[in-house]
Amino acid sequence: MLKYIILFVVVVLCGYIGYGFSNYYTSRKNFFKSLELLFDKLKTEISFSQSKLIEILNGFSAHSKDAKKFVCNYVNCLNFDKTLNLENIFDGIKILNEDEKNIILTFTKTLGKFDAPRQADQLAAQKKELSSLYKKAEEDAKKYGSLYIKLGVILGLVIALIFA
Repeated sequence: MLKYIILFVVVVLCGYIGYGFSNYYTSRKNFFKSLELLFDKLKTEISFSQSKLIEILNGFSAHSKDAKKFVCNYVNCLNFDKTLNLENIFDGIKILNEDEKNIILTFTKTLGKFDAPRQADQLAAQKKELSSLYKKAEEDAKKYGSLYIKLGVILGLVIALIFA
């Protein structure tokens, strides 16, 4: 009886590990979706209300914990005159590769450097690039998200069969 309980726990643990791997892809998708929403909010606020950048960022509620961390890091850089670099902006965010970080860093460095109409055009152009990153992340989440969960459970079942 104890043997079956242990084998069941092994299957559940392997499935949980697979879930952890799939969560990476879901987090990336949610991060890029939140950034798209941030771009929309920035474009609207810059075009119509012309609020201050820090006020806009503080008023943004992201659905992704990594996007919240990104916005918080960015606001801290603006408030405390920190350098806008990869280490400061992406501190605590591990789901992005270097190319994606550089694309987003370029966005942060150009934000607030133009007049309102040019800034809105800049945001629209950068949103297209961000949309392609989101689409790729969404495809990866569909493709690999459930795959890792299934592989984890299957690996757990194989281990359970070996030790059964």
